[in-house]
Amino acid sequence: MARWQSMLDERSDNTLDQPTVYTNSEGTRFETPLRDLCRHAVSHSTHHRVQIALVFREADIAPPPTGHIFFARDA
Repeated sequence: MARWQSMLDERSDNTLDQPTVYTNSEGTRFETPLRDLCRHAVSHSTHHRVQIALVFREADIAPPPTGHIFFARDA
């Protein structure tokens, strides 16, 4: 969390709206504002937490809490 905050603190709102050029895993080039890439990283992590919980449930194991609030409370 501290690294995210540090990265965001180093940039102005204007910088976050500037296009970031990158290539995806299939080799396709994109230009996307940094602000949207940050949002994607956060929301995409939810997808993976759900996948992990599903694997646990399929094995009849109660999944551990994976939401941010549980992490923040322990920090």
